Amino acid sequence: MNKLIISLTVFLIITFGLKAQDFPSYDNNDITISYGLFAPDQFMNVESSMLNKQFEDMRYVRDDFSSIGNIFLAYRKLNRAETVMWGVTLGYGSNKSKIYYIGQYAGELNRKFFTVAAEMQYRYVNRGIIQVYSGLGLGLTYGQETLSKSAIHPEESNGTIIRPAYQLNVAGVRIGNKFAGFIEFGYGCKGILNFGLSIQH
Repeated sequence: MNKLIISLTVFLIITFGLKAQDFPSYDNNDITISYGLFAPDQFMNVESSMLNKQFEDMRYVRDDFSSIGNIFLAYRKLNRAETVMWGVTLGYGSNKSKIYYIGQYAGELNRKFFTVAAEMQYRYVNRGIIQVYSGLGLGLTYGQETLSKSAIHPEESNGTIIRPAYQLNVAGVRIGNKFAGFIEFGYGCKGILNFGLSIQH
């Protein structure tokens, strides 16, 4: 956990390390809440240090994946021209699946993920109530996982996962003025499809 805090602090200092006076203060603040579907954990290798410890030959597979999706809250600042947005996002997601070892049921795997990341987006269409943009987010994800006991796994096991977090937003569309809805298509911690509400003031 200490390594996570230190790494996150270094990352945020590098990202936002410019002096405060280097950023003019405008009233263009953007606050969003969003829900994302199809995050990387649904598609990537299920491997973790906890699972590898329980099944040293690594002959385990995951099946019956389900997820609540990913919920994110973000704060961004817009530049004077309203073309660049930069800020911070916080997210939470969880999923569960079944683990099988050499064809035998080995327990239910539950995972929870907490993400913090810096974001920057470029708005290349800003026409009335329609804005179109792309962007990138970089940060860290901290995960907690639990494998339930089973006939071949007699005790519950717990572990942690720490990995880089990223979001490549290929295209986002925001419709509205002060209050708006948006939808984004990309890949990363927010998922392939991310949609929600935005307030700018």
